[in-house]
Amino acid sequence: MAFTTETISKSVFGNKRVTVTSCSIDSASGNVDTGLALIEWFSVQPISMATTSGSFKKNVGSGATARNGIFNLNSCASGDVFYLVAYGR
Repeated sequence: MAFTTETISKSVFGNKRVTVTSCSIDSASGNVDTGLALIEWFSVQPISMATTSGSFKKNVGSGATARNGIFNLNSCASGDVFYLVAYGR
């Protein structure tokens, strides 16, 4: 797995912590650590996606194991680039 991630912003929105991460994907699946203790909801903003069937899951690691604060993705393609906005605590 060779992801390039960069945390662009960390902030507080109401009573939630918010992180914005830029992700550049070089493999089909993997994890992104958001730095949150628990992801309550998220949004993905595609920049350049070669696939339309990517699977995104919150608080789950590889192998479908529970891992709070981890954002898991599957069925992506090398070269996919997107922003991840995660809200939580």
